[in-house]
Amino acid sequence: MTSLDVFVAGQEYGVKQVQVSPMVLFNVLDHYLRRAAGSTRVIGTLLGRVTGENSVEVVSSFPVPHSESGGEVGVDVAYHKSMFELQKSVEPGEEVVGWYATGDAPDANSVLIHEFYGQTCANPVHLLIDAELFTDMTQLKCFISTAYKIDAQDLRSEFRTVPVHVQATKADKTGLEALYRRTVEPLPESERVEKEVSREENEIENLEASLEALLELLKSIGTQVDSVISGETEGDAKVGRYLTESLAG
Repeated sequence: MTSLDVFVAGQEYGVKQVQVSPMVLFNVLDHYLRRAAGSTRVIGTLLGRVTGENSVEVVSSFPVPHSESGGEVGVDVAYHKSMFELQKSVEPGEEVVGWYATGDAPDANSVLIHEFYGQTCANPVHLLIDAELFTDMTQLKCFISTAYKIDAQDLRSEFRTVPVHVQATKADKTGLEALYRRTVEPLPESERVEKEVSREENEIENLEASLEALLELLKSIGTQVDSVISGETEGDAKVGRYLTESLAG
């Protein structure tokens, strides 16, 4: 992707806030840890929905291969489309709402990547995560593209920050509690047993829901694989490699 045209959006679109699932942050950090040798950052697609007035909810994501060399950026568009179609078959209510990247600030290449995502959704948001973890807290920023113009003449476009919050669902909270269990004051035995039973029941319910979602995803993948094997659908080597690496991991 070598276009010098700057994607212009946001001048009439007031995104007030962005809510992000903590699972998206975990996925981004995992993607960064698995990055190819020599890669300085990773990017990927954000999925979710526009809720209420000017609020974007990001609920999931997937990595997208890309390359950067000087002032040129290459995004694997075919891979992005294949993964989105696969995700859409499992979660029909999720749409592309933007993209993520690791780093501490947007650069000129970020504008070109944002231009691509401006073709996949009306008003993409850009989630930027500092994956180096130089501090005790993960630095999280969110941007939209804002255009400057005089009358009908577009002058330039720049990223403008918008408030971003990590919003955990009930299932997310259960997982986070399991990961970050804290030592608390001992409870009376009867209360402790009651809370433990309730917690275990909730964990079992959440596990069942997660396994059902995983089963649906595997069924969808199996259907696509069968379609490729039978010759009904043309195979994508990069998607195949990604599935192989995911199953091997």
